[in-house]
Amino acid sequence: MRARRLAGFIASVAIAAIVTQLGLNLARAAEQGKPLWMVPIDLYGYFTIWSNTLVAIITARYALGGDSGGSDENGLFGRPWLLAATVVYIVVVGLIYNLLLAGSNPQTGLRKLIDLTFHTLIPIAYPLWWLTQVPRGRLGWNALAPALVFPVAYSFVAMGKGAITSKYAYFFIDVGKYGVGVVLLNIGGLALLYATLMAMVIVFDRRVSGSAAMDPIV
Repeated sequence: MRARRLAGFIASVAIAAIVTQLGLNLARAAEQGKPLWMVPIDLYGYFTIWSNTLVAIITARYALGGDSGGSDENGLFGRPWLLAATVVYIVVVGLIYNLLLAGSNPQTGLRKLIDLTFHTLIPIAYPLWWLTQVPRGRLGWNALAPALVFPVAYSFVAMGKGAITSKYAYFFIDVGKYGVGVVLLNIGGLALLYATLMAMVIVFDRRVSGSAAMDPIV
């Protein structure tokens, strides 16, 4: 019950931040006379929003009675590998923002609070929830490959969007500036980073649970 209450809190905070950010962006677009239909497309051009949305879906599902058993009937968002991989995704969001990007686009008021939620609060709260509330010993090495699908898919979607709009969410996928070859190498390096971090999570999960000889659930 405690795990569900905590999951519900995290989901509520993440959903509130996403909805508020969307509302603020719609209001600003209306003031500037920009097409409103482009606002959600632009918002979901950022891996931060993808990751926070994934956290919101997983924790909301858990809070509403889902578990992390990982069986087929529990669906994708209950899979142990996805719960664990999302730790990697959201931690990377927090680290990159706070180490490299914080201060590059100063915000005030409500927007500053939303930034804090996306890049600090959720990247701390979700991993802590996973560490303390989700059962250990359910990850195998076959969890590694599917964990890479989400960030790699994002990279290609964002690259395509940038090529169409000439506005790239992140510099490393800027085909116009670096060319396709370099961008593909950057995506490969990103996949390697996520693979390394996910491998660390798998090792941690198996060692803590003492499940090296078990048949883990993906």
